[in-house]
Amino acid sequence: MNESYICSCCGLEHAGSPLSFAADFPDNYANMSADEREARAVISSDQCIIDTTEFWIRGCLEIPIHGQDEPFMWGLWANLWEVDFDAIDDHWETQGREKLIGPFKGRLGNSLFLYPQTANTILTVQIRPVGTRPLFFIDDEDHPLYFEQKNGISLETARRYSCLLMKMR
Repeated sequence: MNESYICSCCGLEHAGSPLSFAADFPDNYANMSADEREARAVISSDQCIIDTTEFWIRGCLEIPIHGQDEPFMWGLWANLWEVDFDAIDDHWETQGREKLIGPFKGRLGNSLFLYPQTANTILTVQIRPVGTRPLFFIDDEDHPLYFEQKNGISLETARRYSCLLMKMR
């Protein structure tokens, strides 16, 4: 999507749009002070444990864009039961893991200002091959993210989301 367009959000011309936005941390971790993080949490690029009671993994929530090969992608965090987190961790480097474990239930760990009440939304975590982050699927059929994930969005909507998110940076 490298062609330029006039943005309906800001009225400016843009040369293409980013279609991927990521949360660096689960909200519970992001909301801690540096001292709290050091004392209470362990984090890597794909996993986070807080107080030995909260277990987080990083994954992707993809929204198809009508007429496009690339989806609009959110990089987000999900809270899992410890036993499920351990199963994923135990198979992190296991070839064929996507056939051996999962799917798992979890709860979304990030608030997305484009949608109402996303944090704590129930989701399904689908494991993918080694080197690929899991996919997240929203379970709440009444949530706008579920609807968009199932039915897709227009290119214009993807561009509007992109513009709004770029303004937040």
